[in-house]
Amino acid sequence: MRRVVSNTGPLLHLSEAQALPLRMQTGEVYIPRAVDVEMEQRDSMWHNARPSWIHVETLLAPYNGEATAWRQAGLLDAGEAEAALNRLAQSSLWVSANVLAEARSALDQRLS
Repeated sequence: MRRVVSNTGPLLHLSEAQALPLRMQTGEVYIPRAVDVEMEQRDSMWHNARPSWIHVETLLAPYNGEATAWRQAGLLDAGEAEAALNRLAQSSLWVSANVLAEARSALDQRLS
């Protein structure tokens, strides 16, 4: 089954439209803890009524700094940053800043 990482927006708007079960049809739904907290702040029923098919994940430790930097730069809010980083970290296409720096250094050494 397809794994879907969601930020707050789709969950909130589907919930408001009483159509949240539609999200379940997209695959296994995972949200970062920050999204769970945002939903609790925006929907008073969320804490007691969060569907059991929505799985809450903690942001992987190596990405906390990146999520904080994105928030402080005003690029994304907490839920969006954590959702993006959790999804990217699980993707075969994810390349971290450290890997890029190591590759750049190796190329520089080869070219000099």
